[in-house]
Amino acid sequence: MAGSPEIVVISLARATERRASIEQQFAELSVPFTFFDAVDGKQGHPLFDRYDADKARRIGEIPLTPGHLGCYASHYLVWQRCAESGRPLIVLEDDAMLFPGPFLRFLEAAADLPPALECVRLFASKSRNRDSVKVYEANGVAIAKFLRGHKSATGYYLTPAAARKFLRYGERWAEPVDIEMDQFWANGVECYGVLEPCLTHNPGFESGIDTGIDTAKVRRGTMRMRWRWYLMKGKLARNIHNLVFKARSGRMS
Repeated sequence: MAGSPEIVVISLARATERRASIEQQFAELSVPFTFFDAVDGKQGHPLFDRYDADKARRIGEIPLTPGHLGCYASHYLVWQRCAESGRPLIVLEDDAMLFPGPFLRFLEAAADLPPALECVRLFASKSRNRDSVKVYEANGVAIAKFLRGHKSATGYYLTPAAARKFLRYGERWAEPVDIEMDQFWANGVECYGVLEPCLTHNPGFESGIDTGIDTAKVRRGTMRMRWRWYLMKGKLARNIHNLVFKARSGRMS
């Protein structure tokens, strides 16, 4: 589609089943895309030096696994690509399952989105609180500012402006990439999302990141106290930010 953003799918080179699935989906839509070879956490990468284990301990976060680090590095490299190219991207993980109608409508409408919509999640929020404020509706696409993050990075529209902000915020890593992306009050990238999901994750694929850790058992004593204090500070900052947003917000059409 003329003027549509490039689509990149983050995928490990060895993930043949996942790659076949996403290839089939795009073939059926007759939409071009490219694979972005993901960083394999088991192999290591220079970007892993950005992991700040001391900060993770201070806030009571459970140490990031190699899978978490590989995932963060992969998205970080895509942000660099977007920032350097000066063009928007649609970024997908390879377990994405597309909803053809909504996805094609978003793809068609993307070229006309207001610059203020720097990053738009393309899937339903996985947060318990899904409260939102509609900010845009045109060309069959409705977008809202969500008051909490989506808790995933399965698929999102990304502008160079947002990419640069994520890169600055990602100078040091302490939490999984999707959680740090969700910290809009700190990273400067508002959490916008479509009101009609364009995709979801394919439940048929096991996560390459989950470790089976029981966080409630791991976070005990002072670690649990640090974590609760960190969450309380984040909640306060988020609520203040959202109040300011509501006071200033207007429809973008």
